[in-house]
Amino acid sequence: MRRSHWFPAGLALLTLMVPPLCLASADLALPKDLPLPANVSVAIYLPKHVREFRSAFRSAGGFQTTDSVQLGNTFEESTLAAAEHFFKSSFMYEVNGTAAHGLLIAMHPSVKAEERQLVATAHYQVYDGSGTSVLQGDSVVRWAPGFSVPADVLGNLMQQVINRTLTDVVAQLRPTADKFPARETSSPTVDLLVDKDHPVASGTGFFLNSTGQVLTAAHVVHECGLLEVRYAGKTAPATLTANSAILDLAVLDTHVSGEHFLRLRGGGHPELGENVVNIGFPLQTLMTDAPTVTRGTLSSRAGLSGSVGQFQFSAPIQPGASGSPVIDPRGDVLGVAVGTLNAAELLKQGVLPQNVNFALEAFYVEKFLQGRAVAFSEDLADPHASGNVAIDDALPAVVGIKCYQ
Repeated sequence: MRRSHWFPAGLALLTLMVPPLCLASADLALPKDLPLPANVSVAIYLPKHVREFRSAFRSAGGFQTTDSVQLGNTFEESTLAAAEHFFKSSFMYEVNGTAAHGLLIAMHPSVKAEERQLVATAHYQVYDGSGTSVLQGDSVVRWAPGFSVPADVLGNLMQQVINRTLTDVVAQLRPTADKFPARETSSPTVDLLVDKDHPVASGTGFFLNSTGQVLTAAHVVHECGLLEVRYAGKTAPATLTANSAILDLAVLDTHVSGEHFLRLRGGGHPELGENVVNIGFPLQTLMTDAPTVTRGTLSSRAGLSGSVGQFQFSAPIQPGASGSPVIDPRGDVLGVAVGTLNAAELLKQGVLPQNVNFALEAFYVEKFLQGRAVAFSEDLADPHASGNVAIDDALPAVVGIKCYQ
C-alpha cells in the first residue's frame, strides 16, 4: 500500500516557465535597518517527504510542445537557497544531531485546491537555541488559474510560501547573533517538531507478545519522525527496533504490557482455499478508531512476480490495512498484509481487479523474528482440528499505526 503525501497529483505538470521569486512577500515588509543576511545561525526542519519532493515540469525551449519532463530542485535545495538571502548560516535540522544554532524554524508546507484556487500553506514554529518557542504562525499563498498558466505551479507556490515564512521570521524577530546566540544545548523533542494533525502514513499492526512489541509492514513506518499506536481507545508512542525492506516487515516497541497478542501458525504452509479473516485500521483519517473485519479465502500461494514468500487472499482491504494480520478461524496468524493491486492503474488498461491482496506468509515472519531475537508465540496444533476463536477475542491485539514527520 502506498504512503500518502500532501501534494496533489498532476499539479506539477501545469508548467511553462518559472517566474522570478521576489525576496519579500507583498504584504510583509523586511526591516530596512536590519542588514541581510542576518548574522545568526539557523537550523530548518522540514518533513522528510517535503525535503525530498521534486517538482516536475514540461519543457521545450520555453514552450509546452513536447512531453519531455524535467525535474526541478528538491524543496530542501530550494529552501536552503532561499535561506541564504535571510541568514548568514543555515542548514537542515537533523533529528539525530544538528550543529549549534541560534534559531530552529520548523515548517510544514502543503498545497490544496480550495474554491477554484490553489492554496499553499506553511505552519511554522520557531525555537531559540535553548529549545524555547519564540514565534509561531501560518503563511498562506494563493493562486487562481487565468488565461496563462505559470511555470511549475506546485514548485513555485511552495517556494513562495516558504519564502514568506522566512520573511515573517526576520520581520518579527529581527534576529542577530547577540540576540539568538548559537547553542548546542537541548533542542525541542521531536513530538514538538512533527505535524501531529496530518500523519504522512498510517497502517495496522498487532501485538506479538505480552511486552507490547508490535509487528507491521516496514513501508508504513519508513522514515517517520514520530510513531504512535492506537489500541482499545488508547494511544502509546512507539519506536522502531527491527525492520526488513526486503520482507516489508518491522517491529515496534511500545512497552504496553498486556495479555492480548496473536500467535503465528506453525506446522507448515497455509492451504489453498482456506478461510481467512483480515483485521485492520483502514482510512484512519476518515473512519473511526474501531478496527474493520473482512472475510475471504486464501486464493493463491503465489504473490506478485519476484515477491518472496507471499500468498494472495481475497478478504477486501483498503489503504491503511498494510501490516494487518491475516488470521485463520482459530485466530492464528497466517500472514501479514503487505499490499494490493493498484486498481486505478489497471483500470487504464481495461482491467478492474477485485480483492487481489497479498500477505507475507507466517513462515517467513517467523524467520525474521527469530533472526532479530523478538519473542513471539506459535501454535503448532493441527489446523484442521475443530475449534474457532471469536473475532472479538482477536480485536484487542490489533493496533492502528500513525507515522508523523
